Amino acid sequence: MKLYSIKDLEYLSGIKAHTIRIWEKRYRLLEPDRSETNIRMYSDDDVRRILNVAMLIKNGYKISNVASFDEEKLQSEVLRINRNFTDPEKNTEQLLFHTVSLDTFGFGELLDKIISEFGFSKTIQQVVFPLFERIGILWQTGSIFAAHEHFVSNLIRNRLIRETGKFESHETAKSVLFFLRENEMHELGLLYFNYLAASEGLRCVYLGQSVPFGDLANLLISTRFDFVCTSFIAAIEKPELEQYLANLSLVFNANKILVAGRQISIYKPKLPSNVTVIKNSQEFVRRISIEK
Repeated sequence: MKLYSIKDLEYLSGIKAHTIRIWEKRYRLLEPDRSETNIRMYSDDDVRRILNVAMLIKNGYKISNVASFDEEKLQSEVLRINRNFTDPEKNTEQLLFHTVSLDTFGFGELLDKIISEFGFSKTIQQVVFPLFERIGILWQTGSIFAAHEHFVSNLIRNRLIRETGKFESHETAKSVLFFLRENEMHELGLLYFNYLAASEGLRCVYLGQSVPFGDLANLLISTRFDFVCTSFIAAIEKPELEQYLANLSLVFNANKILVAGRQISIYKPKLPSNVTVIKNSQEFVRRISIEK
């Protein structure tokens, strides 16, 4: 069982560590164990409790009342307010709760509900991507395991693939090739672009993660695509990034190369004439629609 520090609880719940200490002293909200050096150490059950408490407090409940709730009452109140969720941020917080709990059923059930209310694209942009930003921060601080990120990544990956498979394209449609460079494994953003392209009727070829450049070059020389799309998330030095884009431009000089990702935003690399930076999903759709 993983043990959490009070700073971990602060990162996870958004409630300041000082406030949590006060609640413990005044209301006995949590009763953490202590290390040999008298440091508070919290269990998985403590994390779930503080996440539930935080959700109720953010929805207008008073801590003096919430602190007296047993676990059954606490969970029933959380479920009750969840039935009326319309705020994407609240949905993100509840999905985070299911992620920490590794609750596949609860995560899928809530995701289905959000999609039915907001639609798939809005859910991905306003709920799922903020969820991954939150998970990334928590992983960096050691508050959750990489396993939590893998857990939710696989759930969202499977959903993106399933939703993309609902669209049909024609042989005469414009084509787009999606891939990630070698050692690049962060593919959810690219999968979402693949979904958007399919929804626009384009013919999509998805190669996925860590494609060797030599294999890619051979493919691009022998097969024509109207667009090539890739993303740069993992760390890369600016000269290497610019050289990669230059090499890609040479082997694919017929039409547009669309690039996105954190490393593009950080370095703002020099771009070959046929390379275009995509800043968001709306711009991606606009670019592929202009030349359809």
